[in-house]
Amino acid sequence: MAIAIMACRKLIGKCSGTGCLKAYNNCKVAFEIYKDNKPPLASFFYCKGCKETKGTDEDWDHKITQLKNNNVDTVHLALCINVECDEYEKHEEMLKGEGFKVIRGSH
Repeated sequence: MAIAIMACRKLIGKCSGTGCLKAYNNCKVAFEIYKDNKPPLASFFYCKGCKETKGTDEDWDHKITQLKNNNVDTVHLALCINVECDEYEKHEEMLKGEGFKVIRGSH
């Protein structure tokens, strides 16, 4: 078992990921569920993008394959997705459809 954090692509130029990583490292907020048995954090990645941020070189299938090949079974949807994204549920359902457990939140 490993976990990943998916963040909002809109914030690539602003977010360093430190809030999410600090919460993970200290088992705080959404990561408190791991305080007795912390799985490895295998990935910190960005969403598929929206009409403002979608790139032409996206290979979402490859990204999903990488996550699965690295034993990621749970993806945390970072706080920024909840704040910035109008398609939060779409991301959640897409990840669930790929077989991941999805947890809302990070820090």
